[in-house]
Amino acid sequence: MSLVLYGLKLPEIKPGDSIPDMIIKAAEKQCGGIENGDIVLVTSKIVSKAMNLLIKVDKIKPLKKAIELARKAGWDPRVAQILLNESDSVLLAIPFKKFTEKGIIKLEEISKDVDKAKEAARLYPTIFITLRDGQLWSDSGLDFSNHPLGICSIPPRNLDKVARDIALRIKEKSNKDVAVIICDTELFPFGSLDIARGSYGIMPISKSFGELDRYGKPKFGGVDHIAHELCCAAALLMRQCAEGIPVVIVRGLKYEKSEEGVASYTMNLDKIRYVLIEILIHTIRVLGFKYFLSSILRFIKSR
Repeated sequence: MSLVLYGLKLPEIKPGDSIPDMIIKAAEKQCGGIENGDIVLVTSKIVSKAMNLLIKVDKIKPLKKAIELARKAGWDPRVAQILLNESDSVLLAIPFKKFTEKGIIKLEEISKDVDKAKEAARLYPTIFITLRDGQLWSDSGLDFSNHPLGICSIPPRNLDKVARDIALRIKEKSNKDVAVIICDTELFPFGSLDIARGSYGIMPISKSFGELDRYGKPKFGGVDHIAHELCCAAALLMRQCAEGIPVVIVRGLKYEKSEEGVASYTMNLDKIRYVLIEILIHTIRVLGFKYFLSSILRFIKSR
């Protein structure tokens, strides 16, 4: 069994462009055309460009809440207003610049040009973790990279529908059944990864929890997030800078077809709250309140 990944180069995307039509044309020239069963992975950024989800920062008038947030976070108040507009809830503020100054994040280990890295940290001293359409985002997906100065893109709402629309358009134009996954780069403690934000035509996860292992025991595991894994694989071709490969076709993977999307496997804010509270209660019940309290105190003192 083997998988083949084709990175498709596309021309610069402009508002109003048809992403499916451009994918079909590029695939014909670069990988012999689209085939039934292909999985088409698309960066959310080109979708934003095609849908004209571009914001001119100098046109934004920040309100009082955004001005106060920006003052505390070291942000441009206009960008803070965009963040608030695009967030269902702002959950956390991560002092990224402070972490670099304290050596917790060592810029020389993550950048070949420390001076440029310091400038990036100065421009983005705080990273916000937000909730948007039931998913966690850093800075609600606001993206200034590979845009002209003063322009940022925002991700579309309901990316499962976006994936569906692309898949159906490809079917209409090429008569090929494909799955589509919308990818987006997200921050993690150990680096960035591309993850699935929307999907159509493929079951996002493998429903294998509890299946028997080779010794006949039920497995505690087996729920692979296939959509995320495919985005990570595609990112090896897409990369993060100026490669100009916003679409990757994966060919040869056997997968379960599904009209369910990524949104079917996310938690809303109420569920997240419930989970956190139950974890806290269960921790105290199992480890004891005294142990829990002493652990918290040790953690605070170590700071």
